[in-house]
Amino acid sequence: MSEPTISPELIGIYVEEARAHLEALDHCLLTLERDGLDAEAIAAVLGPLHTLKGNSGMIGFSSIKDYVHRLEDAFARVNDGALPLAPDVFDVLFSGASALREAIEQACQVGQETQPLDATTATLAALVARATTPPAPVAKSAPSPAAPSPSPLAPLPVSRAVATATDSAGKKAAEAQQYVAARSNLLRVEFSKLDQLLNLVGELIIYRTKLQQVGKRLAETLETHGAAQELLSAVAQVAGVSAQLQEMVMQIRMLPVRQVFERFPRMVRDLARQQGKDIELIVEGESTRVDKAIIDEIGEPLVHMLRNSIDHGIEPPDVRLARGKTPTGTILLSAAQESNHVLITIMDDGAGVDAAVVRRRAIERGLIKPDQSLSEREAIQLIFAPGFSTAERVTEVSGRGVGLDVVLKAIEHLNGLVEVESVPGVGTKFIIQLPLTLAIISTLLVEVAGSLYAIPLSTVVESLRFATSDVQHIKGRSTLRLRDRIVPLARLAGIFGLPSQKQREREYAVIVGRGDKQLGLVVDGLAGQQEVVIKALDAVATTTHSAVAGATIMGDGRVVLIVDVPALFEGGRRMTHVHEHTETASLP
Repeated sequence: MSEPTISPELIGIYVEEARAHLEALDHCLLTLERDGLDAEAIAAVLGPLHTLKGNSGMIGFSSIKDYVHRLEDAFARVNDGALPLAPDVFDVLFSGASALREAIEQACQVGQETQPLDATTATLAALVARATTPPAPVAKSAPSPAAPSPSPLAPLPVSRAVATATDSAGKKAAEAQQYVAARSNLLRVEFSKLDQLLNLVGELIIYRTKLQQVGKRLAETLETHGAAQELLSAVAQVAGVSAQLQEMVMQIRMLPVRQVFERFPRMVRDLARQQGKDIELIVEGESTRVDKAIIDEIGEPLVHMLRNSIDHGIEPPDVRLARGKTPTGTILLSAAQESNHVLITIMDDGAGVDAAVVRRRAIERGLIKPDQSLSEREAIQLIFAPGFSTAERVTEVSGRGVGLDVVLKAIEHLNGLVEVESVPGVGTKFIIQLPLTLAIISTLLVEVAGSLYAIPLSTVVESLRFATSDVQHIKGRSTLRLRDRIVPLARLAGIFGLPSQKQREREYAVIVGRGDKQLGLVVDGLAGQQEVVIKALDAVATTTHSAVAGATIMGDGRVVLIVDVPALFEGGRRMTHVHEHTETASLP
């Protein structure tokens, strides 16, 4: 008989569950290393390990199953005190957990085991074998009189016969029940289907708005007709139900940030050991919920920032002691919801950022000119510049100039912001502000050359009306003085290659910002704020210099483009498009 083929769907379910079980294993090991022997922690991981062993055997991953079985034995020896929790024991368990994770990931990619765990299993078996289990004391007691055995020919009593029949029926029922699927309150759904559902809800919202407009016009025309009022009432009910449907779909897409945060304690532990540092990671706000699209993208930026805190922030124990600090450094990773945003904070009590050192290194790398004047805040912001690094040598963690610039681009791609606060010798705090969802955003609608455009409200600093006589020309560029700073101006019509309207005495400008930089977008008028459902455009339409982040559809059916504000500030090809229209985009 040939081996049964395992479906990709089943392997997908297996690997998702296996990742959760491995996270539980890492959490248990970290708890034992930090707090010592903890029976509750061991009991909490034995269930996931048993499930992982059974699932691996069902899939046919025998090497993985055997290793997990040995791992259960090891935790049993630890729990009964036969295997002391020494550093070498933790080294074996942590390295084995890493090998197990890698073996599972590779096996699930190709559908069969490609990385045998024989050597790892043998190492763990040797560790278990050296453990000596103390013999359990046996209590001595007087032998009890033997009960008379019934004669094989004697008839069974009626009560025993009924009990035997009942037991036999119950046993058969239990055997049959094992083949019946257990009831579950969970249903696995591909995220793409949720995206499709959200798009349909977005279409429903569009037609709801159109229905409201038509109903209002009919009610005004048929003011005295009872049917008009009934129509308006029905439209209001449809609006309420569609709003609830939209909110429910958004809630389904939301996941706790725990899914991202739970992988970091192990990473911090391993990197700290590599660098000979003592670091404690404190995690708060794990239950804060964010759109899955953000959950999928935020992991890599947080890895870069935590590695930055470990390598550049936290000092070695001897240096910390010399500075009057505790030998163990602390990194705080927290998440909290504020209004329609989530704030993720990474704070360490390390060396902090020295603005003078940053400035000197930026000059050495040609990022700024020696005579360029910068405030302390502006100098610290240079750590986000591409190619910047303060590391004296290249290591596995840092020194290549690839790090915080990747963080900034990734966060801005998610319509977020990054702020940094630092005090030399005290520590550094990074604050990441992200929207709760990428599917629906708040925008400012503006009128440009007879069309509507949407500017993400998270990038808008302010909107104003100014006199053209207030425009100043600096190095051939139109600017506007706002309080204590000079803001460059550009016509949004010129950026998109649209014909400009006739110049007026007073113009509208929307001031958008990226970090400490600001840009004034001159528009023909302001059309108000509105939450819109983002629809992705084809890659041909959203090239690297198009300054278009997506599109949305209004209630009257009009397609409105969403401005990609970060593209207006970035260098290279994106800014080239803006500069090509300097003559038309800048004010006269």
